[in-house]
Amino acid sequence: MARSANAGGVTVRDLVELSYLHATPLAGESGLDRRVSWAHVSDAFDPWNWLDPGDLVLTCGYIVPVEPHAQVEFVENLAAAGLSGLVVGEDDRLPPLSEEMLAAADRLGLPVIHGAHEVGFAQYVRFVAAANAREENQSFTKIARVHGEVMASLREHLSGTEFVNRLSRVVRCSLHVLDPTTWEPLVRGGTLPDRDWKAAYDAEISRSSGRAPFVMNLAVGERSALTMPIPSEGSACLIAFPEGETRPQLAVLQQIAAACALEIDRVDAAVERARRAGAGMINDALSGRFEPGVLAELFRARGLGSDLRVVAVDGRPATIDRLARSWLIHDVPFLLGEIGQIAVAVVRSTDLDASELEERATRSEWRAGISDVFGGAGNLSDAVRQARWALEMVSPDGAGLAHYGEGSPSFLPRTLAESKLTADRVLGPLLEYDRDQGTELVKTLQVYLESDRSPSKAAETLFVHTQTVNYRITRIQDLTGRSMRSIGDVSELWFALRALALAQTSP
Repeated sequence: MARSANAGGVTVRDLVELSYLHATPLAGESGLDRRVSWAHVSDAFDPWNWLDPGDLVLTCGYIVPVEPHAQVEFVENLAAAGLSGLVVGEDDRLPPLSEEMLAAADRLGLPVIHGAHEVGFAQYVRFVAAANAREENQSFTKIARVHGEVMASLREHLSGTEFVNRLSRVVRCSLHVLDPTTWEPLVRGGTLPDRDWKAAYDAEISRSSGRAPFVMNLAVGERSALTMPIPSEGSACLIAFPEGETRPQLAVLQQIAAACALEIDRVDAAVERARRAGAGMINDALSGRFEPGVLAELFRARGLGSDLRVVAVDGRPATIDRLARSWLIHDVPFLLGEIGQIAVAVVRSTDLDASELEERATRSEWRAGISDVFGGAGNLSDAVRQARWALEMVSPDGAGLAHYGEGSPSFLPRTLAESKLTADRVLGPLLEYDRDQGTELVKTLQVYLESDRSPSKAAETLFVHTQTVNYRITRIQDLTGRSMRSIGDVSELWFALRALALAQTSP
């Protein structure tokens, strides 16, 4: 075995000087003393996104571009990623290596090696593995430490923060476990790099055709970081900031990513338990199954004593899950249940950041309504109605957040009793007429307004003649004293219909 010119491990020169490999340098000989940490057979057209600095790329040549200018860029990317060199095997179907490419390799000191056809790439891998056995043993030791930390986390019930901090000490990196789509932590107490790193992450994803490679190198200013996908049902990644000059070994980082997947699963399980418990408590509270004193004590036991708010959310299940996970991760007490298709959450007023919630709603394209502050569990039913009413202030086709009482008419009901009073005051004559005559004036008004006051559209929905709709609308105007030509009157009729709907439904 040739003696390494670098006491730290095998070099490209060592490989070239091994007679049985028949490796011939074609360019970049000034870089023959580059250290080789591992040898990878690669079929990726962008190996710099998948491999670690010091890795040697072994290829039959299919990944080498055809055009000379593209070959130059290919070599430049290999060198920029700190790869130790490129070994290209023999194949008649391969594009010729251009003079421009070889000149670029010479300029960058990146060895380009011609691999003999009769020598398999496995020979390179075996030699590098044997020569770097000591360092591989160090890698195995760190992997064993990662497994030990996983076992300790299960045994000692470590918090997510403590677990990630222990893993950080294994690789001497600052580690962050997050959702790269929403840029939110995925473990309890987790922290986030600033959003400049999200911009860098998104830019690299864009350059990688929209999918995250095995590993990416990120840079913001003079700082650098590595990011690696975490195997998870949702969007998750690990970002590592080296504390010194030495980068973590990818094999170790991969084990840490797998360990973090277990922690994410543990958080997801806790979210599911919290959701089930919260849904049961909300349903029991709204159905009156508990005495007021018992219910108040149950709320206090969940950290929800007083100064509470209800949030009603109309969104996709995945967005509701992310909201619940965010509260759990940040140790925010909450109850979360469902009423029909609407998610209903109870949180402390001090924990509710309306601007952050509105930004989340806009980003994730869901609607939300927030109730007034209420004193305790006994006022939950009215608070739920307030939140659902506020939700109606947001356009069904839009996204955003509305507070109860904002942007609504002055007669906005605050309780079930007020809802009934509002409906009776504006729609009472119609309700009485329908009840006595067996007509459908209230339904006609609802459909007419939902049809943008188009008689033909309303008639089509109601399966009646257009003239029938016109007659009913005239009768509605006579009975209520409101005109369909007045925007104020139309608004009052519309909100009265919403008050009636809320008064007729359970919380």
